[in-house]
Amino acid sequence: MSEMVTHSATVQSAGRSLPWRRWWSQVRAILRLELRKSFLGRRGIGLYLLALMPIFILAMRSIAGSIDDPSDVAEATRVYAGIYQGFILRVVVFLGCVAIFGNLIRREVLERTLHYYFLTPVRREVLVAAKYLTGLIVSVVLFEISAVVSFFLAYMPYQGVGQFLMRGPGLGHLGAYLLVTFLGCLGYGAVFLAFGFFFKSPAIPALLVFGWEGIHFLLPPMLKKVSVIHYLQSLCPVPLPAGPLAVLSDAPSPWVAIPGLLILAALLIAVSALRIRKMEISYEDD
Repeated sequence: MSEMVTHSATVQSAGRSLPWRRWWSQVRAILRLELRKSFLGRRGIGLYLLALMPIFILAMRSIAGSIDDPSDVAEATRVYAGIYQGFILRVVVFLGCVAIFGNLIRREVLERTLHYYFLTPVRREVLVAAKYLTGLIVSVVLFEISAVVSFFLAYMPYQGVGQFLMRGPGLGHLGAYLLVTFLGCLGYGAVFLAFGFFFKSPAIPALLVFGWEGIHFLLPPMLKKVSVIHYLQSLCPVPLPAGPLAVLSDAPSPWVAIPGLLILAALLIAVSALRIRKMEISYEDD
């Protein structure tokens, strides 16, 4: 009798288990569809141009030959650190995430296609996860490539670069920049995905977040913790000496910054999942 009870409890527990395999199959199907639209459609043209901007700037610098001392590899390190932190991270990655994640749901509403997803046997939380993964893949691929190409272009005009990269800290710096780029896409992506459920246009939250991130070095310590750039800037391998791009004395360590960004992203994705569960389709107002 006890064996029968145990077997019955096991069967009931298996019936109540979450259908992870089915959910993952649905996520992959949505990913294939969304990635084709993101990479191959006209939507990607603006993102390609945005990712090419730092490459163009550093390529023109190399062509123009505006290098004071070709043997000063440290100058290239400072130049790229300034371009990465001031332009690639704060402008390219930021605006790219606004364009990608801020429109993941809103674009479907404007194009009157979101209801097709809602009519399928896909949980809305699974749809949010698949949409977020799509945006993360697109942004990481584009901006990681941009960071790598621009990194090598920054060092190309200088002598002794091979030794700096292979025997010096060069590849370590590149790895750190790639990590920061990934975490930037992950953090900003979650922020603008969540804001997409509260604002009709991504422009308004983009301006608010951009202003908040711009003054984060003036904020009290408690408020700095809700700023994405506070964590990203502390992970950059080359600190800048002064100004709003300088690493502050209260910057978090990598052991705090990386889990902090992961937790922030998880919380914001959970907020998005809760919002889409209560979302009702009404195209008449658009």
